[in-house]
Parts: sequence; structure tokens; C-alpha cells
Amino acid sequence: MTTTAISVQRLRLFQFRNYGESTVRFAPGVNLIAGANAQGKTNLLEAVATLALTRSPRAPSSEALLQWDRDEALVEGEVLRPGAPVTIAARFTRDPLSRRVSRVMTVDGNRSQPGGVLGRCPVVLFWPDDLMLVKAGPEGRRRLLDTVLAQLDPATADALIRYRRVLEQRNALLKQLRAGSPNRVALSGFTQELAVLGARIEVSRARLVARLAPLAGRALEQLTGSRERLGLRYAPARGEPVDDAATAESLLLRALAERAAEEIARGMTVVGPHRDDVEVAIDGKPARIAASQGQQRTLVLALKIAEVDYFCERTGMAPIVILDDVFSELDPTRRADLVRLLAGRAPLQVLITTAEPLTGTEPFAVARRFDVEAGQVSEA
Repeated sequence: MTTTAISVQRLRLFQFRNYGESTVRFAPGVNLIAGANAQGKTNLLEAVATLALTRSPRAPSSEALLQWDRDEALVEGEVLRPGAPVTIAARFTRDPLSRRVSRVMTVDGNRSQPGGVLGRCPVVLFWPDDLMLVKAGPEGRRRLLDTVLAQLDPATADALIRYRRVLEQRNALLKQLRAGSPNRVALSGFTQELAVLGARIEVSRARLVARLAPLAGRALEQLTGSRERLGLRYAPARGEPVDDAATAESLLLRALAERAAEEIARGMTVVGPHRDDVEVAIDGKPARIAASQGQQRTLVLALKIAEVDYFCERTGMAPIVILDDVFSELDPTRRADLVRLLAGRAPLQVLITTAEPLTGTEPFAVARRFDVEAGQVSEA
């Protein structure tokens, strides 16, 4: 199957993070973004990711994206994809009374819901924190799955949004019950909806893990000369994974009923996809315990390569690969391994930031280089 590379041709920023107004024209292939720390390199990558995912993968809320003394911001990108280019924009506006920041997404100038944007500009993100993906807690591993699903599975993307909303409402009610409120009638309705949405998410995640496992295993073999074996397993907080939404819903409802008293005592939902994990194994042993730090980082590289391969396999389109100062966190061997595997998966548009001279990346022919200083971008 022929793979077409997705690419951002033009990125326009207005009052976004530390950028006043700037337009950057990226090239197909490798784009190197260089500069000292705290100059705005990562903000460029965050802008691309925000367009692709409809929300920032770094900021807890849209408010953090605006300059502190401004009430609006804009990110706009022209994306080259099969058929015809598409222009995606995210406009952020602060309400003068409530001071809350709202977000409006548009596609070719027409207002769009997040579901109409997701998947139009697929991305694979690689931040320095991702190198702790195996060793750290389950939140990062859940986020990896949800980022892929949000871009490729509209039904699951919608379920994830609705699940977060129901979870917040249910937790608020549980806190009221913990404080002595006698109103338990509404809890059953929230519990039922949580189980329905949670079951969809759980089954989608489990199926994704099952598909990523052989791709990541193949990538690990390429990275280690077939010396190590990788294992992936989705691990719901309520017990064993299942491949049927109705069964998953029934099991989740049972688990919630069994722990109802604990939930009220703690004022929070203790079972559901927000507590699930992905177990990573190396040679049949838990990687968090058995793998060295270097092995853990190699496992992360394999997972990220598997993401790229999965996008290509599912859509026939190669995602944009975003590497934020990752090379400085890798030893020379793993740096060379990552470059070799990505270079072998051409065509790809790759956006790389670095704060130091980049070495050990010879298979990457840099198509365009940009220097960033204090929110100003110049093409080198």
C-alpha cells in the first residue's frame, strides 16, 4: 500500500504563548527548530499538536495558551493531505466578565466540532517526559492510547469526551454524599452512563493494544537485533480485559456496585478507564522492574515507532512526527536507532527541536532549519 505523508506547510501564530505574530513555512521531510532554552521552540510544536488534537497536549486548560495580558489568540495551519490542502484553525477568546477562555475550531473557515477536526492532521508526539512512559505511572500510557484513538476512531473520541464530563459530575456528587447529602437517586444514573461509556473506551483501548503489540514487538526486534521480546497487555482496574462492550459494561457495573461504599467514603470514582493501565513486559517480566533505564527507553522508542506504523497501516497516511528535544535525552546508540527507524519509514514530515548541536542524526537529511529566539522565528 502506498503511504502519503501528511504535512503542515504553513503555521501562523497570533498571540499564542510567547509569540506575538509569526508565520512559519515548514518543508516536507525533516524540519530542525534550534535555539536556546525558553525561547519558544516547544511552543511551535505545541501549536501543531493543538491543531491536530483540538486541545494542547501540554496545557491543563486553554487559558495557559494566551499571553498573560491578551484576551485572544490564534493558531492556524495549512495541512497538505490527500485530495486537497485543508486549513485548520483554533481561536481562543477570553470572556471579559468570567475571564474564562473559550476555544473555537474551524476547517477551511467553517466552524467545526472537535470530532470534525480530529484525524485530519494525524500526529505522533514524542516529548522528553515520554521517555519515562514505562517507568512512570499509568496516566502517560493511557494518554498514549487515547491520543491515537482520538485521531482514528470518532466514536471512541466522543466517548472519551463524554466520559470525562460524566466522571467530573459523578465525582462531584460523591463528594456531596461524603459530606452527608442524602441525595443518592442521581448516583445510579451517573453510574449507568459511566459504565456504558467506560465499556466502549475499555474495549477500544484493548483492541488498540492488541494491534500495537506486534508492531512494537517488531520495532523492538529491529532496535535490539531480536535480542529482546516486548509484551503489551491492557489491564482494566476492574479485572481482566474483554472484547465485548456489553460484557465490559456488566463487569464495570458490578465492580462499581461492589465498591460503592468505598467511593462515597473517598468522594471519588475508583473504578473505570480513568484508572486502567497498560502492562509493558520485557522477555516476559514486568518492564518497570526488570528493565534497565536504557532498556526502558528502548521500549518507549519501540512504542512510538509502533504508533507511526499503526497510523500508516490504518489510514495509508504517514503522520507528522513531533520530537521535542528528545535527542538530548538519548544516548548516542538510541539516538542513532531512532533516526534509523524513522528514516526507514519515509515519507514522513518530522519536526525536531534542539537546544544544542545535533549529532548522530546522519540518515536525516534536514530539509529546512529554523532558529528561534524570544518568540521570533527565522529560517536559517
